[in-house]
Amino acid sequence: MNPQSFLEQILFSILRIELLNQQGSSSIGTGFLVKVDMENRPGTSIVLLISNKHVFKGGNKFIVNFHGRNAAKNEPDLGNVYPFRADDFSNAFHEHPNPNIDLACVNVSSLIGQLHSKIFYKYLSMEFFSDFDEPELDVGQKIVFVGYPDNRFDRKNNLPIVRDGIIASHPKVDFDGNEQFIIDAQVFPGSSGSPVFLNIKEAQFNQGKIIMGGGGLPYKFLGVVAATMIRNNKVDIIPAQHVPSTQEVIGLGIVFKATALKDLIQIALSAQGG
Repeated sequence: MNPQSFLEQILFSILRIELLNQQGSSSIGTGFLVKVDMENRPGTSIVLLISNKHVFKGGNKFIVNFHGRNAAKNEPDLGNVYPFRADDFSNAFHEHPNPNIDLACVNVSSLIGQLHSKIFYKYLSMEFFSDFDEPELDVGQKIVFVGYPDNRFDRKNNLPIVRDGIIASHPKVDFDGNEQFIIDAQVFPGSSGSPVFLNIKEAQFNQGKIIMGGGGLPYKFLGVVAATMIRNNKVDIIPAQHVPSTQEVIGLGIVFKATALKDLIQIALSAQGG
């Protein structure tokens, strides 16, 4: 497989993060790679593994599974999984300073440099980040997000799952006063950390702006899935002093905006002198 389209390439920027504690595996989440140029050091860049605070705080170690590289064809060697275990990532870990914004990252630049010839990977560049002033950004527009819902993925080929939905709250308005918006999509545990994208040409078409061909970026990165909204159903047959509930996913997900992620990235850059 030689990934060509935008979404095909994004598949290879996504990593399943398996957090470990003393008892073994503690949680599963989604992460994705972002390459950031250092303005103060031209020609130099860093690579960040982006996810949520709560994903990285599920343990003190993590495992990610890269794709092996078919060096002869410069393609992924599907089915050949190259696992990497980070036993201490505290020195490379950064989190958003706002306690209400569930975003964090690990600087994996040295790791990528060490493994570059052995693994096949892609990364998202910041040119795709939305500024949230695009005219195509509107409530009701279709989005796609990529990750590991309920820890489901193509285990043989180590590939994540692409899902879709629509923007449910107006993206240019901060939902509940935080840099976030809501999507109408089936977001399950394991999807935390999934990147969310808007197809620009499809959005233009939906607005009646039919544009054939033309240049520009095919997709915009809108933000990072952080949580799913749930409904608690009271169980009445249990004694009143203990009121347990069953949790029901209601099909709404919380996404922290790409603009909030830019603030986190600046913290990671500053730590590197950039």
